[in-house]
Amino acid sequence: MLALALAMAAGALGTGSGDPALEEYARIAPGSYTTAAQAARDDRYDTVEAEVVRIWPERTDGVWLYQEQAIINRKDLTPAQAKAQPYFQRVARVHREKDGRLRRDNHVITNAKAFTGKPATLRFEHLGPAGCHNLLERVAEGHWTARTENCANSYKGAAEMRSVSVQTADTYANWDRGFSADGKHVWGPTDGGYIFVKKRR
Repeated sequence: MLALALAMAAGALGTGSGDPALEEYARIAPGSYTTAAQAARDDRYDTVEAEVVRIWPERTDGVWLYQEQAIINRKDLTPAQAKAQPYFQRVARVHREKDGRLRRDNHVITNAKAFTGKPATLRFEHLGPAGCHNLLERVAEGHWTARTENCANSYKGAAEMRSVSVQTADTYANWDRGFSADGKHVWGPTDGGYIFVKKRR
């Protein structure tokens, strides 16, 4: 995916936010990730690949990231075909609130399939509203945690999604679960999240 590689190279040059903490996040978050090692250890987890790319580095209203994820061990598709059909595509704006908190707003993408593997072609007008929000915390140099602030979700009868994640320069662990209005767990792993390891280039 040449366009994806070019976008990643361009994004690495940006220093648009002017916020040292956000720029650290912008340096460590982008990359190509896989859960292959976890899936090999535990067959309850799929092999998922994720691509995270910084886009629009010239913007001064935060750090903007494009992310897509695909399950590549599907029995009905080759890995390449599965990669071309991601189940998740979002653009995230990571910014600092007036009260000092760090927040990640996750925007849907209009006609998302048109941008699979091609984040360099995305424009601001392609974004829909932010449907979920995460509060970020920098717990140490190169180590970040995030939790959903609010995220409505109707999948499998859920009322909300709760997400917990940990980001370092080499790994990204993410635990998404759906809960009904009465607090019942209705979807998502019960024993912990997916562990994405950054691929070495």
